[in-house]
Formats: sequence, structure tokens, C-alpha cells
Amino acid sequence: RRFTRELQNLKKMADYSSRDATNLNTFLQSMGPEFSIYTYSMLNAGVDRDSIRCLSEDQLLNECGITNSIHRLRILDSIRAIENNLSNSCEENLDKSLDVFVSYRRSNGSQLASLLKVHLQLRGFTVFIDVERLEAGKFDNNLLQSIRQAKHFLLVLTPSALERCREDSECKDWVHREIVAALQSNCNIIPIIDNFSWPEPEELPEDMRAVCHFNGVRWIHDYQDACVDKLERFMRGEMNMRGDGPMRGVGAMSNSSKGDVTPGTPSIVRAPPTYQRMHSNESGKGSDKDVNGNRD
Repeated sequence: RRFTRELQNLKKMADYSSRDATNLNTFLQSMGPEFSIYTYSMLNAGVDRDSIRCLSEDQLLNECGITNSIHRLRILDSIRAIENNLSNSCEENLDKSLDVFVSYRRSNGSQLASLLKVHLQLRGFTVFIDVERLEAGKFDNNLLQSIRQAKHFLLVLTPSALERCREDSECKDWVHREIVAALQSNCNIIPIIDNFSWPEPEELPEDMRAVCHFNGVRWIHDYQDACVDKLERFMRGEMNMRGDGPMRGVGAMSNSSKGDVTPGTPSIVRAPPTYQRMHSNESGKGSDKDVNGNRD
């Protein structure tokens, strides 16, 4: 019995990131730490964040070895909740006039944000980056209104991008505000991961923790076209984005040690694209926005 207990504890603490590209473990942990003991058996059965929504209770029992019937029902309920959120988002998207809103930490994310804007505009999407059209003094309302009008919310996660959100209980940080607005507006949230490590969800303010559960795309500069191909498939609904929803993903999620939001590492080998990382005119316009609407 002691051996069994120790084995279960090891399963809870194990790092599955080398095999768990879609952050299945994060999804299971979102229901409670005890659910992470099923990660290993589910991965061995070939389950990931994209395929889990197709599982039946019998498959959870027989293929994944989940003998606790209550746990099986909890998992199925979480999957159904994500599916309902997705269908509601699709209905609301009919009223949204903007394709993409790009949120980023200006201190080190403006180049990638500008590059994404160029890639997506070349593919026919309308894209909003906050430095472009907002008038001084109207920043707050205009910015949040742009998020409400957007179908997709790209969250550019560069090193330490969420660091200032950790103790931001009053929601003064602008990246924090943008994330909360996107969650409240039911945007399709897609993290774009560039050398970023996810904090533990409990280290972030409660109103933004759900962002840790979205599937995302890991950005690889040598394979930009392949990354944007995957991003476009997420946006067009050809891949399950919110399958990571409050599952390090419900939408698009991952982390390097916790799942680098890697639903997204390109699987197609191709020659390095001709696009090079671009320098944006928008990057030196300040750092990150402070509570007064300025970025510091």
C-alpha cells in the first residue's frame, strides 16, 4: 500500500513535457492534482488534448485504465464544458468585426507581434496592434473595445511576459487587462510561445488563470511559415484550440516545462522560409503600458 501511494505521488510530480506536446497533463490538473496520475496511461493510449474530446466513458475505463467512475464523469463533464464554450464562441463570432487582436509585452514582444501582423495580413486577416490607431486619452476604452470586436486574441508570450501579472491583484498591468477582456469577450485565445515558460496557474491572479489552459503555437523563427500555417488552422477551426482550455489550453495552450503550448511545433520539414525576423517601427515607442495607459 505504501508503494502504491508513493507511485501515485511520483505520477503527480512527474514532468511529462517531453511526451505531452499538447499539455494533456495541464488539462487533467485543472480538475484537481489527483487527476494527473492518469496522464501517463492516457498518453500511452495515444490520447492528447485534441483527441480527448472524442473519448467515451468505456474508453476512459478500458483503454486509459481510469477505474474511478467519479473521475471518469468529471473528465467527461470538463470535456463537454469546453465543447459548449467553443460552440458559444462560434455564435458570438458572427457579431465580431475584427479577425485578430495581438497582445504583447512591448519590452521584448513587439518584433514578433509585428511579424505576426504582416504574416496574417498577407493571408487576408484583419489585424489590430494597439500602437497603430489609438488616440491619446482614448486608450482604455478603444483598446478594450477592439478586443471585444476581435474573433481571435493572439497572446505573444516572450520571456517573462506574464511576470508583472503575478502580483497584479488590482489589474493595473495592461497585458493582464487585455487577457481578462479577451476571456470575458469569449475570444478564441491563442498563445504564441517564444522562449517562454508558464508560471504555475496559482501564481497568477484568479481572473486570468484560465489563459494557462489554452493550446498555443510554439514559435520557431527558422520555420515561420509552418508556425503561421498551424496558427491559421487553429483560427479557421481546423484544429482543436480550446481543447486545452482550462486545460492549459482550452483554446490553444502549453509551456516548456509545463507544456510549452506546443500543439504547435511544426511537423512539416521545409526549407527555412524567406521571411526574416523584422524590426518594427512600433518597438521603441515605450515599454509596457502602465495604469495611466502608458507602457513601461
